Amino acid sequence: MARYGYARVSTDMQSVDAQLPALEAEKLDMIFVETVSGAVPARERPVLASLLDRLQPDDSLVVVRLDRLGRDAIDMLQLVSALDERNVRVRILSLGIETGTANGRLFLTILMAIAEFERELIRERTRAGIAAARAAGRRIGRPRALTSAQTRHVRTLAEQGLSIRDVASVMNVGRATVHRALKGEAGPQRAGPSSSAAA
Repeated sequence: MARYGYARVSTDMQSVDAQLPALEAEKLDMIFVETVSGAVPARERPVLASLLDRLQPDDSLVVVRLDRLGRDAIDMLQLVSALDERNVRVRILSLGIETGTANGRLFLTILMAIAEFERELIRERTRAGIAAARAAGRRIGRPRALTSAQTRHVRTLAEQGLSIRDVASVMNVGRATVHRALKGEAGPQRAGPSSSAAA
């Protein structure tokens, strides 16, 4: 049963000094220190990923504060829940809580409620943003791949006998976009400029 510490320092040069003494006082087997922005999801942090690979059932992961483990409640919950399923305990020194205990289970329940609240806020903001965009007359969804003029040009080229492949080459778009233009369907906007030169 190994006990590991994890300290995260933001890239804005926050000091790790406040975390290290607290972790060192725990007499841990090893302490992992990572310099990464708090905005980076837990699973995308290389040092934390290495630590997670090392953890075995009955091991413990010790952090000074919960926010060292994730960017938001959802991210932290996913990580702590995954460790709980692996029978790895997480100890949060600032809260005096360790998962696997009655207090820890209560904490996880509260964290789940907070994460669900965050998800619902995101959904509400998304719905409100879509409603506001519609009210302002803005089109919702991905923009069209071709302008109306380009679509007319595609049809003209096809009427002149060019193959779908040739039309796509002339217009610098994919064949599926040409098919949609000929059927009168909207397609997704391409990132680059499209040529409307005639063949």
